[in-house]
Amino acid sequence: MSYGEFIKEMKLQGKLLAVTRVRSEDEQLTDTFGCIYRTLPKVLAGETYTFKLETCSCSGFDHNTGLRDDMPNTPGGFGIFLSQGSDQRWTPPGEKFKCDPETAEAMFECLPKDVMGGFDALKFEPYREGLRPDIVVAFCNPDQLSAMIELHGYDKAEYDRVIATTVSGCASMVRIPLDELKRDKPRAVITGTDLAARKFVKEDELAFAVTGPEFDKMLAVTEECFFHSPVWKPVRNRLRSEEHLEDAKFTDLA
Repeated sequence: MSYGEFIKEMKLQGKLLAVTRVRSEDEQLTDTFGCIYRTLPKVLAGETYTFKLETCSCSGFDHNTGLRDDMPNTPGGFGIFLSQGSDQRWTPPGEKFKCDPETAEAMFECLPKDVMGGFDALKFEPYREGLRPDIVVAFCNPDQLSAMIELHGYDKAEYDRVIATTVSGCASMVRIPLDELKRDKPRAVITGTDLAARKFVKEDELAFAVTGPEFDKMLAVTEECFFHSPVWKPVRNRLRSEEHLEDAKFTDLA
């Protein structure tokens, strides 16, 4: 199945983006305000954004994506911000994502380090055939996400090659998948789950981040996988519920 057939079969047009480590001197850099998830719809619509240190105003972007490995310098303390907060002046309210500051800081220290591989910038662009990105991210409804998980696991015996994490949206979409490039058995990551970023994601969508080489493997097995099994038919038709029934017929791709 070609890439175009895959996108059509999964109804993923305009929902895939590519993230690639690059050198800043070779790129046109972008400044943006706020959470990177606010910018992603523009990327999916066709724009390209490239960030190096301090070109995204979100204070956590550099640290959570892996452009920096040190803990974010949040007023009042990163651990306090991620847990109960503080009543000190100029301190942001606590997110209450962790039970106490020590656990929050320990979580950050557990994140993979040195994921940039000598590069100093990250390019976000719409995925297109022929690209060789480090990461492919697909924004998916539950049916599409289920299919992506099954497709990724088609040639794998292990049941835990897709993970979900309790980290920031940037870390689950970029830092952790970049670290998977180092592994003999790279895992995919369910992302778009960070509550702080959910307001920028469609209510019926999550996202699926996978290394570029693993995405190529997923495309390679589409000629023989569940797309050609009757089990796919009801899901395929539900993805096309707004189409005329005759256009949603059970074809050789379903």
